[in-house]
Amino acid sequence: MTNSKTILVIGGTGMLGKPVAQQLKADGFNVRLLARSPEKAQKLLGADYEIIKGDVDNPASLRAALTGADGVHISLKGGPSEADFDRMDHIATRDIAQAAKELGVGRVTLISAYAVSEEKADTPESRSKVKGEAALKSSGVPYTIFRASWFMETLPLFVQGKSISLIGNQIHPLHWIAAEDYARMVSKSYQTDDTLNKELYIFGPEAYTMGEAMKIYAEYAGVKVAPISTKMLSILGALSFNTEWKSMSTLMGHYERHGEDGSAEEANRLLGAPKTTLKEWCQKNRK
Repeated sequence: MTNSKTILVIGGTGMLGKPVAQQLKADGFNVRLLARSPEKAQKLLGADYEIIKGDVDNPASLRAALTGADGVHISLKGGPSEADFDRMDHIATRDIAQAAKELGVGRVTLISAYAVSEEKADTPESRSKVKGEAALKSSGVPYTIFRASWFMETLPLFVQGKSISLIGNQIHPLHWIAAEDYARMVSKSYQTDDTLNKELYIFGPEAYTMGEAMKIYAEYAGVKVAPISTKMLSILGALSFNTEWKSMSTLMGHYERHGEDGSAEEANRLLGAPKTTLKEWCQKNRK
């Protein structure tokens, strides 16, 4: 398949941006990246990508990367400070959307989360995401927001030594999704206009609580599940001046309170339902 459209991926070297860039390339799109280190990006992804040196804080490099693009996919990660969440999830999204509109970019796609709404904006991250989404919608550029559930790829991030940390009382069933399924859906969205100006819930084929998912992953990874309360993690973070732990405590407290409340029916109909199960993913990624 060949496609003359150029899609800019911002955050294309990250855990969720990289598979999107690779899937777009596999589906025949010309893929462009905005990267602080073009050498690092090329080493990670290969030579078949157009790479613009710069970042979202530099208006000139951002506009250069957007010029001539048919679409832009935003896959940014803020934190752990409140100011950095606002800088990445709100301000950067706003600036990208405004520049995309001015330069005639055809659409903007954005990775978000299932629990992002005015009613659930009870953390610095969720508040920043709400403001970023509002800025995107008001910019006038056609958009698609992907409200994804938890990614299977996040599970290894909870591993410390020989244990995997189950943080907080995580009672809500979650439809865990593989990044490759999500990437396929993002790429598919650029092949139809039926996804424009929509918020699509991206859920995997099976629902497990976080504890259940970690138990499955632990069997493949050779680790044990180690529960810890959000309060204890926050205390440890304060005592050790570890801002990452304090931010993680706040994040996991958010998910203690909020489960999935959307429907993946429309996304599955328009983009094809995710099929990778957690056990299949664990088997494929076993080390």
